[in-house]
Amino acid sequence: MVRLRMQRFGRTHRPFYRINAIDQRTRRNGRVLENLGHYDPMEKDQDKQVVLKVEEIKAWLAKGAQPSDTVRDMLGHADILEGDMKAKWISDRATNMKRGECKKARKEVEGIIASLEKMAGDSEADLTPFVNTAKKSLNMIQSAMSLAKDDVAAKYLADAKDAMSKAEAAKPAPAPEPEAASEETAE
Repeated sequence: MVRLRMQRFGRTHRPFYRINAIDQRTRRNGRVLENLGHYDPMEKDQDKQVVLKVEEIKAWLAKGAQPSDTVRDMLGHADILEGDMKAKWISDRATNMKRGECKKARKEVEGIIASLEKMAGDSEADLTPFVNTAKKSLNMIQSAMSLAKDDVAAKYLADAKDAMSKAEAAKPAPAPEPEAASEETAE
């Protein structure tokens, strides 16, 4: 099978990629069937970063060539993909966006758990149930992340925030500092 993928060129910290049609079994910098464009991430001008030979790419796609994920993303942004391939790219992109939301929720819940554990260490009140609720929320968010369900992650993030607010309410107020002896009792 023919793949549309990138070949790395350039030097250390200055990458430059050629987009090529290559046999799937060929190594990364192996024999190229056809050069289809290039990608220069170091180029300041966004329009010059990706240069594609559209007609040649469409011809290879019509012959059944499969783009790598990165190249497929570039082709999708350039509006070259058609039919099922475009629909798959759109659905994969939506899934990745949902995964990103789940990752944000996970980071936030990890911060809440760290705050709760610190609060539990500083306080004499038993905050274990709140910490456990937040940890359960974290586990549920991690399972939702694999399924890319951002609505589930949002629900459990709300549960973790609720546990945090309840823990803050349950935490006893700090004991007042003993006042200095008044002058009358000192005499």
